[in-house]
Amino acid sequence: MKPFRLGAYPARLTLLIVGLTVFCLSSGSIGQESFKIGVVNTQEVLEGSQKATDATELLQAASERLKTKLQQLEDEIRTLQEKKAKTELFVERAQTADLDNEIRLKQQEYQREVQIGQQALLEKEQELMEPIYNSLQALIIKVGESEDFDIILEKRLITLYVKKDYDLTQQLIGLMNEGSE
Repeated sequence: MKPFRLGAYPARLTLLIVGLTVFCLSSGSIGQESFKIGVVNTQEVLEGSQKATDATELLQAASERLKTKLQQLEDEIRTLQEKKAKTELFVERAQTADLDNEIRLKQQEYQREVQIGQQALLEKEQELMEPIYNSLQALIIKVGESEDFDIILEKRLITLYVKKDYDLTQQLIGLMNEGSE
């Protein structure tokens, strides 16, 4: 399963988050305002989500079917190559041209199947996982607003320590699974 993507530039995002956190903590009189930070391990939430688990299993099954199909093509190519090697010992090179052509066609078919299969898997992954990512993002916002968090960070990015009270991971797993029932 792919991790929850937070953007194309994780280093810049991390710097932005750290800068924002420092700014928020230093703005105003410290001690007069309470600043509530939460963290969530989105990967763990996705792994604990029944919808994400079902989608991952579906994608893995499709990937296995593609691997089986590609393995069959590889076996066919290997068989043709062995046949050609045995035939070459006893006949002229011109007589193995048909086998050369057949091998080349099978190799092209293999390449097409790889490309088509990978593209289909990527499209299906996006189709299945994007709504789950969007749902998780909406839940994070909902929890942040309802529990008055000022900022919620990805736990795996920059968090070295966090009190259990501020780790929202298990709560979000429960909410994700409630929504899937």
